[in-house]
Amino acid sequence: MSIVRPGTPAPTEVVSDETLHFDFPGSDVVLRSCDAHNFRVLKLYIANVSPILRELFTSAPNPSDIRGEESLPVVELPEGGAIIFSLLTFIFPVAPILPSTTEKIMELLSVAQKYQMDLMLAHIQGAISRRDPPFIRPETAFHDYFLAQKHEIHQEALQAARVTLRLSLTIEGLEDKLEFMPGAYLLELWTYRERVRTDLKSSLLEFRNSGLPDDVKGLRCADSRPSSHLFPRWLDDYIESLAEALHLFDLIEFENIRARHIKDESRRSTCPCAGISSQVIRAFWEALTAVVHGTIEKANSTLALVREEPTSENSDPPFGPLCLNLPDASLIVRSSDQVDFRVHKSLLAVSSPFFQDLLSLPQPPDDELIDGLPVIQLSEDAGLLNSLISLLYPIPHVVPSSYEKVFALLAACQKYDMESVQSHIRAETKRGTFPAPAGAESFRAYAIASSMELIPEMESTARLTLDYPMTFESLGEQLRSLKGRELCNLVRYRRRCRDNLVSCLDSFFDVHSRCQIWASCREWSSWSTPRTTPTGWLRSFFTSKVVELKKGFTHAVFSPSTILEGFMVALKNHTHSGCNACARVHMEGQAFYRELEDVLAHALDKVNTLSATELDSSQGLGIGID
Repeated sequence: MSIVRPGTPAPTEVVSDETLHFDFPGSDVVLRSCDAHNFRVLKLYIANVSPILRELFTSAPNPSDIRGEESLPVVELPEGGAIIFSLLTFIFPVAPILPSTTEKIMELLSVAQKYQMDLMLAHIQGAISRRDPPFIRPETAFHDYFLAQKHEIHQEALQAARVTLRLSLTIEGLEDKLEFMPGAYLLELWTYRERVRTDLKSSLLEFRNSGLPDDVKGLRCADSRPSSHLFPRWLDDYIESLAEALHLFDLIEFENIRARHIKDESRRSTCPCAGISSQVIRAFWEALTAVVHGTIEKANSTLALVREEPTSENSDPPFGPLCLNLPDASLIVRSSDQVDFRVHKSLLAVSSPFFQDLLSLPQPPDDELIDGLPVIQLSEDAGLLNSLISLLYPIPHVVPSSYEKVFALLAACQKYDMESVQSHIRAETKRGTFPAPAGAESFRAYAIASSMELIPEMESTARLTLDYPMTFESLGEQLRSLKGRELCNLVRYRRRCRDNLVSCLDSFFDVHSRCQIWASCREWSSWSTPRTTPTGWLRSFFTSKVVELKKGFTHAVFSPSTILEGFMVALKNHTHSGCNACARVHMEGQAFYRELEDVLAHALDKVNTLSATELDSSQGLGIGID
């Protein structure tokens, strides 16, 4: 391996198994990767840059098993050979090499951080900063932010988050990027952006009031409209707009806005804004830049790395197992928290093909016995098994205390192939005996159902989410429960529901098929043009609903009942204006109302949260749809 000067720029190379060789002169230790690549290096170099590896060297007396080479101590590392190789090129005086993909570069940074190689971390980041095109760019910023969060690299996560400040961030607009982005990462990004926006709004207000250069304060404009400040209104509006539209913070955008203003004012007179000197513009831009960058810098500390939270333990109070009079119990079922339940083998086998097969196998001679009964260890906790076993016997059911526990019970039935018990639970939930999700918690309920692969519950909770806006503000902490794939499925489901409803409403503009019954309407009968569209009040109603549905996810997707309520209100208002014909048509049959009701319901019923391929796959895994 050739030795080069430390300042040599770091190229990007695809490292293959054939090129993964590192044999530094005088090496006295072998680093072995998880994929069995060996790198002969000097301890001194490694120990000087990493206190973690220095400690590992002291506990690595094992000789190398590399044939034909001098035996050296071996240190096993959990990283792959390509990453270790790239890292070594930054430690030793050889040509440094960056991995070929963004994800691998992020992994390299995380490994340097893990081994506390602060100097090497700075060295790698310096090499990244010299890349052309830049490492983090607007078109890749969201994905780069995800990778930095995944590998827990704060500086790169912050850089990517800052780049996204100039980009739009809405749930609907991120559809193609949600597949890989966990909701918790998105929530942290949105929280950071909101902090920047709030702080920037305050800073810009102070800047407009007292921070402007004197030359800017003295500017005058031909625009005579009242403004909160004496300087040009367009400039005042521009400064105020930056908090909500930071993408406008660009000198070219600024000059375009000034040029449009000058062009508009030139119709009346020559605007003094055309004569603003370059020195004044430069002074203004430097002062504005200091405010914007300073505000963002202050908000940087608010962006946190999102770490996976540990699963919470069962919080149910202690309880005794079911007190059943079962002197002839033939099996003990043990929960994950070591509570034993005495049950009948025959009943368990009848209820579950899974247990039927399990219990038909010969019992190993060394298996545990309690009072002569075999023991089956299950992964479910005692609270869940308490409810499940109560459903197998003709006794009062142990009702779960929350819909989350109902879902867990359904998942256990699905796992053990207890179809009849699962159907019974769903029936009890519909009757209200078992708790079900309600209100805005439907987003979190969908996340739980999706993680447990409960298809009917996924469909029902997804339908519930339509009653609420799907924005960062409305979702709030519920975002932490949603994985990227779940968010993506919900966005696509919501879009398909909206598109189906729009198509449904558009179809009612077909006069020949549906609207002829309103032919006697006084609005319609007064027209001199051919009747190619619905009567006025009905056309206005359909048009308004279509426009609202197309506004995006900042609004709830109308349910059929909401649309029908709106229809009745529109009809009532119209008939109160004196059209007895429409009132008579409606009272005589309500056929139009019922048809509208059926078509709207069908428009939503034919939409699933999963694609056809995903549904086929889930059914192949034995996940049924009731």
